[in-house]
Amino acid sequence: MDEIKQQVIEVLHNLNWLLEAHDSFAELIEIRGNKVIIRCIGHCRHCDTDCVGVAFKERIPNIELVYYNGHKNLL
Repeated sequence: MDEIKQQVIEVLHNLNWLLEAHDSFAELIEIRGNKVIIRCIGHCRHCDTDCVGVAFKERIPNIELVYYNGHKNLL
């Protein structure tokens, strides 16, 4: 497993512990170079605080985080 994927999995693992309390979770869809595509499910999907984005920016600042909205051709 490459380094970025391992870091992404670790961030998602830690995030999902927190998101679970809000009946939400985040999952990895795809990694393309430095672009990480994730899907958020539940209440946190529309949250204004963007704790998911903040967590990724703090842990892996060199990636571009993309939120999957169900239309892969838009990525």
